[in-house]
Amino acid sequence: MKKVLSLLLSFGFLLLFSFQCEQKECCGPPPASCFPGASLSGTWRLEAYQNLSTNQKESNPDADGRGVQLTFAEEGRTGTITGHTAANTVFGSYTKTDSCALTNVTFGGTKVGEPNPWSANVWSAMHGATAFEVGGNELFIYFNGKTERMIFRKN
Repeated sequence: MKKVLSLLLSFGFLLLFSFQCEQKECCGPPPASCFPGASLSGTWRLEAYQNLSTNQKESNPDADGRGVQLTFAEEGRTGTITGHTAANTVFGSYTKTDSCALTNVTFGGTKVGEPNPWSANVWSAMHGATAFEVGGNELFIYFNGKTERMIFRKN
């Protein structure tokens, strides 16, 4: 009888903990994804660069500073970019597809030297931007053959 009771208790705990893990996974923020009609619209602050091969993130070294902030405005599949880096005013345009590809990306602005390499990296990253994903308050812009991405948080 003790063996049966012990077995039932063990099985009960296993079920209890199994369902708790499942609930935690379902209740977080929605994962970033691509879906028809996905939009980059809004004002976004660059939080980090991430190398997807190594999963290494390079976060903003001056999180309380001016940083990189981009505002995307869309009309259909085309959009415009305005904003700033740590030292420059920036602007550009892009075209997007239903598969979240970015094409015809232009990115320019004033040409004052950036105070740090982290802020300067946005120039080459945006020139090489090829895709995006949106989820909750996060925007991911992929570059360098989708091996790296910029992680933005919505303002």
